[in-house]
Amino acid sequence: MLAMHRVPPQLMGIMPPGGGNFGDVEKAAKVFAINELSPIMESLKSVNDWAGQEVVRFAPYALLDALNGKS
Repeated sequence: MLAMHRVPPQLMGIMPPGGGNFGDVEKAAKVFAINELSPIMESLKSVNDWAGQEVVRFAPYALLDALNGKS
């Protein structure tokens, strides 16, 4: 059921079996934002065109700004 949401397990606080780890949380968050969140946000922005005014707005994702060298 959780896989359906396509959220990496380390971002959901799931503990791996056997005391291992899922890898770098920050890298997983950046990849998730680029591959999953950005397309959904772009698609939701089409509501603005339909409504004729800005009704949906998203703040920049802080981890991606850090990746691009913005503060």
